[in-house]
Amino acid sequence: MFQPDSDIQRSSTLAAFLQDCGTETYEDLAHRANSDPDWFWGRIIDHAGIRFSQPYTVLRDMSGGPQSIKWAVGGTLNLTETCLDARIAEGLGEKIAIDWVGEDGSRRRWTYADLTAEAARVASALARRGVKPGQAVGIFMPMIPEIGAALLGIARLGAIAVPLFSGFSSPAIVSRLKDAGAVAVLTADATPRRGKPVWMEAALAEALNEVPSVHTVFSLRRFGGAVADPARDLDWAETVGTASPDFAAVPVKSDDIFLIGYTSGTTGRPKGVVHTHLGVQAKATADFLLCLDMKRDDRHLWMTDMGWVMGPLTLLSVLLSGATLVLAEGAPSMPGDPFRLLRLASEMKVTHLGVAPTLVRQFMTQDPAPLADYDLSALRIVASTGEPWTEDAWLWQRDHICRHRAVPLNISGGTELFGAILTSTVLHKIKPCGFSAQALGVGAKVLREDGSEAAPGEVGELVVTQPPLGLTPAIWGDRDRYLETYWSTYPGLWRHGDWVRCDPDGTWYILGRSDDTLNIAGKRIGPPEIEAALTETGMVVDAAAIAAPDDIKGVAVVCVCVAAPGVTPDSALVERLKERVGEVVSKPFRPREIHFVDALPKTRSMKTMRRIVRAAFLGEDPGDLSAVSNPETMDAITALGKETK
Repeated sequence: MFQPDSDIQRSSTLAAFLQDCGTETYEDLAHRANSDPDWFWGRIIDHAGIRFSQPYTVLRDMSGGPQSIKWAVGGTLNLTETCLDARIAEGLGEKIAIDWVGEDGSRRRWTYADLTAEAARVASALARRGVKPGQAVGIFMPMIPEIGAALLGIARLGAIAVPLFSGFSSPAIVSRLKDAGAVAVLTADATPRRGKPVWMEAALAEALNEVPSVHTVFSLRRFGGAVADPARDLDWAETVGTASPDFAAVPVKSDDIFLIGYTSGTTGRPKGVVHTHLGVQAKATADFLLCLDMKRDDRHLWMTDMGWVMGPLTLLSVLLSGATLVLAEGAPSMPGDPFRLLRLASEMKVTHLGVAPTLVRQFMTQDPAPLADYDLSALRIVASTGEPWTEDAWLWQRDHICRHRAVPLNISGGTELFGAILTSTVLHKIKPCGFSAQALGVGAKVLREDGSEAAPGEVGELVVTQPPLGLTPAIWGDRDRYLETYWSTYPGLWRHGDWVRCDPDGTWYILGRSDDTLNIAGKRIGPPEIEAALTETGMVVDAAAIAAPDDIKGVAVVCVCVAAPGVTPDSALVERLKERVGEVVSKPFRPREIHFVDALPKTRSMKTMRRIVRAAFLGEDPGDLSAVSNPETMDAITALGKETK
């Protein structure tokens, strides 16, 4: 159990918000938010200071049902008016908005005035090339200050941003840009990786051979990369750099699209999740400014990529709060610098840090001695998301990162929410691995398969009963897929796809994706419980539990693991680990097989791709692989599967 310091609680934005709303506890606020969404989201809009160029007439129109909700009907706005212009008007023009550090330690700092001017130049340069409001513009860039200007400049023009993971190969770029009908792309010639340039513009140029709709590319040339098409591929300095820094924000409808964020599935093309100008601001305010207590004086660092939802979410949250984004290019852990994230947090006086459970488990394999030299006393909040925690990793985070001072706040949601369904707050006592509350305004519930509400402590499907501002209103160009994916299981309710339970004390636990759920001899369990039993032995640093066909049981548990440093996998270790799962979880879930590999397939945000592990092991079609940051890991798993047949 972690008890946040009373000073942090009293001075929190959430405590002040409760007082302003006339509610005594978070639970009272959550209840009122669920029962009176118009009141709650109106308060959030006011708290964020969201600027409308034309006021709305109706905040929430439910006439078409929850799956067709419309927000702020009749209103127009542009999110950059609130995130940029309002900050300048408040006198923050000379405050550092982005404090950037490169892989080699180089630094650049942009003020709010700098960021606003560069975003206006991006909008102006795109407009000069004929890009119009409502058209899609791709972003394929490393995490440098200009990527923030790219996202905001596209929004300022009223165009639609399509952020792409900076490590995508050509086929992944093609599928997304074609689906969105993109007409332009903002890129960089290369990004350094361990001192050598990785050529991004060249990968983009290859992809654009199959995307004829793209007529303009602005490339930030850092390494002198080659130009594929001089008529299309233009130098950032000569285009954006010479454009007007005074481009006024183009008003758009409240529910007009700000970005399309693509997510991968087991089959079919990636889903283009749509987010709106109003929705992203409101959800970021409720989740980051209130529940995660992001404040104006904070220096926030969450190493991610603009191609995943955490990239835009962290940038917008910082700007909405008037804080400073500490932006780091490169990886959070590198050879010779295994705790790079924590070193940067120390050197750059970070107060508000983001981590992932998988990253912490990687940290745990290292000698912790260097941590003694890192001054993390500035940290107040350590937020986490990505995958379920194991207790040993959560405790390591508490001891070595939070150092029993900073508050460990766990959140879970997804691309479709632009934020959280479950959260933790500084006002709650926090249990290891758990979430202290549901997020505000989502009406989270746990349902049984028949649609009835689960009892406290009972495992079931996580659903949203009150669509919040920020919930995606659509999958780009595919209404039927949207309804089938999210609204068909429980009519009128959003099924998120997570397997959860809510204990009698109100603590929530994520038990894994429901489509990953293992059903062994009629008994269901989430893979993280089995994986935790393995990693908590200290002999395994990473694990994926999958279901494999079995002649006797129908389905059996198979685990693919990464051994801890210095541990030699052998038959004795395998038997010991099997017994451990039987003891900690239960005998029916004792793995039939345990195999070892050097690494598991991961997303850039460090989530284990269990469906990829299962497909590789069983020799099945893995579906879309574009989200996998290390696809080479599949070869060893495929070989294991062939050996065991």
